[in-house]
Amino acid sequence: MANRILWADDEIDLLKPHLMFLRNKGYEVATANNGHDALDMVQADHYDLIILDENMPGLTGLETLMRIKQIEPHLPVIMITKSEEENIMDQAVGAKIADYLIKPVNPNYIPITEYLYSSNR
Repeated sequence: MANRILWADDEIDLLKPHLMFLRNKGYEVATANNGHDALDMVQADHYDLIILDENMPGLTGLETLMRIKQIEPHLPVIMITKSEEENIMDQAVGAKIADYLIKPVNPNYIPITEYLYSSNR
């Protein structure tokens, strides 16, 4: 069975090359355009890893992260942000993110395998 990743980003259409790269590596990647959809998907299905944009309209990435952790406390989440604001990352680290990356993201440097294999629940 393929490892399942959920990537939530309000600019998901701009990430098609990243998604294709991950799918070509054998990962099953589902997408959400906002935090509400991501939460619905986490409640309805199993994912091995979440990649979550910090800056989304409606529910922010941090708000979505907090709710994901209420549903699946041990699910690894990689937060992606355009901002290098220390406050945002302090809050995310306090919510137990697995890692964070600064946009623009190079898919070669997303530490997916490290978190997928350590998250066997």
